[in-house]
Amino acid sequence: MSKKVIVNLGCGKTRIPNSIGVDVVKIDDYVDVVHNLDQVPYPFDDGSVDEIHMYHVLEHLHDPIKKMEELHRILKPGGLLHIRVPHFSSMGAFSDITHVRPFGYGSFNCFEPNDYHHFYTNVNFKILNRQIKYFGLYPNTGLYAKYIHPNQCFLPLRPFVHVINFLIRFSPTGFERFWCYWVGGATEVVVNLEKLK
Repeated sequence: MSKKVIVNLGCGKTRIPNSIGVDVVKIDDYVDVVHNLDQVPYPFDDGSVDEIHMYHVLEHLHDPIKKMEELHRILKPGGLLHIRVPHFSSMGAFSDITHVRPFGYGSFNCFEPNDYHHFYTNVNFKILNRQIKYFGLYPNTGLYAKYIHPNQCFLPLRPFVHVINFLIRFSPTGFERFWCYWVGGATEVVVNLEKLK
């Protein structure tokens, strides 16, 4: 049985075990492949990757549809794509001078084959799950919490964060339309996708 190929694009100083770290500069012990992610093609063969992690990277790149098409190219059918990007209401969405654009809850809808705007692209993903997170550093689970950002939140604020996240999940589009700025904005959009043939 062949080894699972996991790629961490824009890895910086993070290391997911058994992953290939890719970034624009060489960082010993973290970056295995040096590549500018704004330049396609990426240095991976068609259908060669099982899983891609891309955390707070896509907002730095031009033409996100073209980049999503490139991720689709290198993923195997059924391959998983894990993305985190700044929500448009986040303070960091526009204050970071290196950000090209922010994202919203529906930003990745056009990659699903039955979406109204699917004519933007010819690649197909299935959105497995997504959420708007009020506070990016808490709560987190799985690989992200273990290897990217450990949970960090002042203990007395944790119940408040949970309540806001609950209310956002109740109606993400209502949050974006009516009250996201009332609570200082959300930090990020988290989306997990699967490559369809």
